[in-house]
Amino acid sequence: MTTISILLLAAAADAAGPVAETLGAAGRALTTVTDPDEAIRRAGEFSLVAIDTVEPPRTAVEVCAEIRRTPALAGVPVLCLARSDDVEERVRFLEAGADDVVGRPFDPRELEARIEGLLIRFQRSRDLAPLAGGEATITTRRHVLACFSPKGGTGTTTIAVNVATALAAHVPDQVAILDLDLSFGQVATHLNVKPRLTLSDLAADDLATREPDVLRTYAEKAEGGLHVFAAPATPEHARIVEPAHVEQILATAARAYRALVVDAGAALDERALAVLDRADAVILPVVPEVGALKALHGLLEFLTEQGAVPAKSTFVLNHLFARDLLAIRQIENAIASRVDAELPYDPALYLKAVNEGVPVVRGAPGSAPAKALIRVASLASGIDDLGEPAPETRRGGLLGGLRRRG
Repeated sequence: MTTISILLLAAAADAAGPVAETLGAAGRALTTVTDPDEAIRRAGEFSLVAIDTVEPPRTAVEVCAEIRRTPALAGVPVLCLARSDDVEERVRFLEAGADDVVGRPFDPRELEARIEGLLIRFQRSRDLAPLAGGEATITTRRHVLACFSPKGGTGTTTIAVNVATALAAHVPDQVAILDLDLSFGQVATHLNVKPRLTLSDLAADDLATREPDVLRTYAEKAEGGLHVFAAPATPEHARIVEPAHVEQILATAARAYRALVVDAGAALDERALAVLDRADAVILPVVPEVGALKALHGLLEFLTEQGAVPAKSTFVLNHLFARDLLAIRQIENAIASRVDAELPYDPALYLKAVNEGVPVVRGAPGSAPAKALIRVASLASGIDDLGEPAPETRRGGLLGGLRRRG
């Protein structure tokens, strides 16, 4: 296991106290220096550089700027500790090139979290570096795909995860899935991913929400090359992610990846509306149950009135029950649209996939559910070579053919 080494620049080593204690925790190797020139000269030897205090006439901001002007040190994260929580001081550090700033007084737990976040981001940047400038071979007619249902328990996450996995199988590391079921999203569970950073961390980093390369460092890589932006760990953290964050993240993620799949959850709030408005295609699960059909019909009427509905939508009938009490014609009449694809009833296979964290299209590729899910991915993305060729674009329906109003 590689030892994480940290270089601390402090005007007086014996006064570093709590800072040094936190930086050197959890088995990290800490080296403290008092001379700025020595810190700059040795910075490349360490996993992270922390700048605390500097003796006049030089300042901590100047030392930070000098490190950032050195090309050979571009891959070393720099954490600066401000003398107070003054906004102007923190801004000066950021303008000098600091990757993160912690103001005093600080909670050791916050400093610990900032250190871990920086180390993870820079490691991922190094891992992703070979991909820069690479040419993807996939061509998607629809770039941002959203999965949404006005009612929980309809299979939205299962569909989103499998669609994203099917796309990622063709272009690893060029497809991402965003879990915007912010309070209780389970995309990470479906993919057996244990995220260290989530969308609440991303939303708090203004640079990452605007720069594609930085945004990618917040993704966890699932097996098969799918990048996962996990939902916040708790509902309290979910409040950090505001509608403006969602809009900015979607715009930047669309630049960072060839295809973007969004699990938009089941709550029709401003964040979900931002997703539906941005999406090039919307996948809408349909279940043969009266309450769910009424909810979906109400959603479609609302979206039509708002004029924020993508021109292409895919209705997926999910056979949740061993025996349906409603015929396909009754279902289509209830939603005033035709069903595009059907997921066969197979509770054991779907349950096994979730419990093991292996999507159906990867764990049981020859099964009927996997073939149906690949068909959904093909229909929604407009990519014909994912599996069964997509049929002609359907007509009519409450969503079919509708365009965004200017």
